[in-house]
Amino acid sequence: MVIIKISEKTVQCSIAAQELHEIGLTPEALLHGEEKSIPFITQLNQEVGQQLAYDPENEVMMMSRNIMADGSVRIYAVKMDNDDIQSSADRLRGIAQGILDYLTQDKIDAVKAEKGQEKSEALNKLVEGMNNMVGRMYLEESEEGQKLISALENIQKLNVISKPALEYQRYMGVFENLDSVIRFSKIASAMPIVDSGLYKSDEKYYLMMGLQTDSEAVVYELRKAGIEYAKALSVNSPEELHLIETAECIIAKDAISHLSQLDAEGK
Repeated sequence: MVIIKISEKTVQCSIAAQELHEIGLTPEALLHGEEKSIPFITQLNQEVGQQLAYDPENEVMMMSRNIMADGSVRIYAVKMDNDDIQSSADRLRGIAQGILDYLTQDKIDAVKAEKGQEKSEALNKLVEGMNNMVGRMYLEESEEGQKLISALENIQKLNVISKPALEYQRYMGVFENLDSVIRFSKIASAMPIVDSGLYKSDEKYYLMMGLQTDSEAVVYELRKAGIEYAKALSVNSPEELHLIETAECIIAKDAISHLSQLDAEGK
């Protein structure tokens, strides 16, 4: 386990997948605070508390836990006194007001007025714009956020982390017919796709896939194949969960691998 003190009030802990395995834990057990992870979490709380000179009588400790693409777990611990709690509440009120100002009824009506794929694209654009606005407001208005950015930049310069974790992104391709899906899959099968599923709804095929890579060239090739064969290719689409729950499942697992072995029409 690696513990890095980012600021006087923030600590980052990284636990490798192999370390978790050696102590009989899984990333999910640690993420959800399962009973078997309690001894480890207790020890972690003690070590983090020492690093931050934590005063349990007058301060609170907030932790966020995230599973990385390589199976490791990254934890951020932040201690907060009354001033921090007040400033956080003020900032949240500001963000809430910003969301209300951004999410006007005119914008919502514009999304509702679209049809088919255009509706999905309009909704994606609206949500992405809101997320960007919230992130920008938090980092720009938060003194702690500015310190965190500066500290992280310094950590990167010092090469505390020797190799970045591979980035994982969810992609969803929309296809007019199965032939296009097969042709796309033959190209995508050479890429680091770690999971994929094929669904059908309203005579359209939806290929869900998880791409794990830090290579911009691979992302470019995937998008290039999407332009050639798919009607649309989106990243982290809010539609995906709804389609998985409601659409007809054609291939639930390793869809790209199976599809790439089929013959497309005219081949």
